[in-house]
Amino acid sequence: MKKQYTKPQIRLPRRDFLKMGGAGIFGTIIAASTRNVAGAQTPSVENVMANMKSLIMGDFNPNYATQWSYRLAQALGYLKEVGIEEFEVILSEEYMPGLIGGSLDITHGDTSEFFGSGHASGLPIKMISLHRDKEWWIMGVRKGINSPEDLKGGKISGGGLGGRNTWVMKQVVKKMGLDPEKDVEFVPASGGSDSRMAALINGTLDGASVFPRHRVGIEGAGGKFIFEELTIAPQEGFAAMGGWLEKNEDTAYAWVRADIKARLWLFDPANKDQAYKIMRDFGYEIPPEFEALYKVELDQFSPDGGFESAASMDQFVADLSITGALPKDLDWRKYFDMKYVWAAQDALGIPKRPASL
Repeated sequence: MKKQYTKPQIRLPRRDFLKMGGAGIFGTIIAASTRNVAGAQTPSVENVMANMKSLIMGDFNPNYATQWSYRLAQALGYLKEVGIEEFEVILSEEYMPGLIGGSLDITHGDTSEFFGSGHASGLPIKMISLHRDKEWWIMGVRKGINSPEDLKGGKISGGGLGGRNTWVMKQVVKKMGLDPEKDVEFVPASGGSDSRMAALINGTLDGASVFPRHRVGIEGAGGKFIFEELTIAPQEGFAAMGGWLEKNEDTAYAWVRADIKARLWLFDPANKDQAYKIMRDFGYEIPPEFEALYKVELDQFSPDGGFESAASMDQFVADLSITGALPKDLDWRKYFDMKYVWAAQDALGIPKRPASL
């Protein structure tokens, strides 16, 4: 009999995320006043059980790949193994207010959002695991652009002019031997990467920041990927509030271990077909051609919840400060507690990564 999964995803507006009101947020601030210390002792969590039976997870992205690891942990029974019986996912772009206000226990989000919000608010927002530690730098071009020289005088977009994608595209232009300030024109584009692909197809743009999934559409219209490179970028992860972690440390250890265990399962090519089936059973729409991107997608994932090195995070934060996404004086170590990942890595018999902060 076909196993059925429920997909308890709810999209909440900001007013509902802040339903606890000022008192709720104030209580969170008080409860979270004592901060965990990155690099603290990493106890074994081989047999740890969550002190919470239900967990509310936040996420801003409905894409199946974004939710792959923790949905697999749910479907494969890894969450139940550590005592988490009920698991709910709430989708909203307002995940930071939800985390601070107490509507969420743990949330997936951008590293820059966690670091920036922690720095600006003074609250103990703590990353507890990395989700993506690499990213693809890809420039797609329209039909008729066959070499970097063909881009001279052309229009390129990474979305907003002050955003990270535009900064990345300027680095790509440099790597191709052109001057991003003189040889090409950077223009803003709204609507996300799918809209940029459409602009390439209709010839409105000559080059644009796109993702691996756009290859079929661009090449089908006569264009191509003129540049693609996998780069180190610890860009996304999971976070919780310091006060919640103090009260529910066993749950944090247990959840991180279950999530990383699911990643190890996902990275085994023998499980590829079942991994896609599970996500489709949850209700995610995954075109068949996306399965060809299995390795390309996983190349961006952190297989173990960690990242390359402290130096790589230093560089990532420095790059974000160039675009104004983060302040130059930010000390990211205040907002990342690796003890949960390190303990899970030890319990699962995989190397400690990063070795230190």
